[in-house]
Amino acid sequence: MIRELRFASTLLRVGQAATENKAPVNLLAEADAARDRQDWATAAYYYAQAVEQQPGRLGLFVQLGHAYKESGDYEAALEAYRHFLEEEPDDAEIHLQLGHLYNRMSNLEAALQWYDRAHALAPNDAEITQHTEAARRRFSRTDVELKRRKAMELVEARRWHQARAELRELVVENGEDDLIAVYANVTKETGDFDEALQLYNVYREYAKGRDPAAVIDVEIQTAHLYKAMRDIESALRHYIRAREAEFDLYGHTPPDSISGQEIRTCMAQIYTCFWHPN
Repeated sequence: MIRELRFASTLLRVGQAATENKAPVNLLAEADAARDRQDWATAAYYYAQAVEQQPGRLGLFVQLGHAYKESGDYEAALEAYRHFLEEEPDDAEIHLQLGHLYNRMSNLEAALQWYDRAHALAPNDAEITQHTEAARRRFSRTDVELKRRKAMELVEARRWHQARAELRELVVENGEDDLIAVYANVTKETGDFDEALQLYNVYREYAKGRDPAAVIDVEIQTAHLYKAMRDIESALRHYIRAREAEFDLYGHTPPDSISGQEIRTCMAQIYTCFWHPN
């Protein structure tokens, strides 16, 4: 019903024009001409009429499906394509077109299924292979984005062990290197200090040459780790490195910086006889 209403005005306009001309209409010529000028609603109208006149010409259902797809009527396009598919279940091209349709509908999972079927039917077809591989890459990226969201939700919920497992997969298996800092921090929160220290070393290498501010952060986070391990002298060394990195980046060290505050705290713990932080 919705599709019929959508095209009611188009059908009326085209029908009136044909009546006014009072000349026989070559449906396929009109349909092809409308298709070529990308007047998809008119093309769909004429292809639909041609299908009614020549239902045995299965290729017209494909053209009708194309016209509906391009005009935005995806359900009508799906109906037309499936009519052809019922008669030609081993046709690789219709599987490809169904993949395109579901891709247009933003249903990437269904699109990939149809592309895979097309590829199975025509494994040597370069175009089908290209679309299949592209869909696999996009689907993989979508899956990664979902996993990233899940991991960060676990971090916010402070469910450290579950978050660590998700982050390990993302960093190690999916190559999401930008999450290395979060992975290291979460590993520290689980109490696995040895692995956390190794991850901070990886984080340090990642930060070099990419993000000067991250160089500051990795030294502070490493210092926090040593502080949690009660190795105050090692913590102090990394807080000092963080302050030096701040100076290299900004040309000065803010008096209220985290590194400055932590340095004074560490000094008070190491030199208890005479050092008192402000």
